[in-house]
Amino acid sequence: MAALDDELIDLIAREALIDKDKLVRGATLADIGLDSVDVVSVVFAVEEKYGVEIPQEAFEKVTDLDQFLDVLEGVIAAKPAP
Repeated sequence: MAALDDELIDLIAREALIDKDKLVRGATLADIGLDSVDVVSVVFAVEEKYGVEIPQEAFEKVTDLDQFLDVLEGVIAAKPAP
């Protein structure tokens, strides 16, 4: 999952216009400056890149980057094989 982790961090940095160095596991979304608009932008980019659908409620209790990445990785991993 390390490669996927790196891909997702790059994608978050690009979509949310956040310095990649700020995106460290354990940081809260508020600390890194990831607001709800940024989350939506990242989710759309992930859905497009990986061909998945991510329900909005998946992020209701997400407060830090660990949780955010875990949700994204979980949805990608659960994608049925073609």
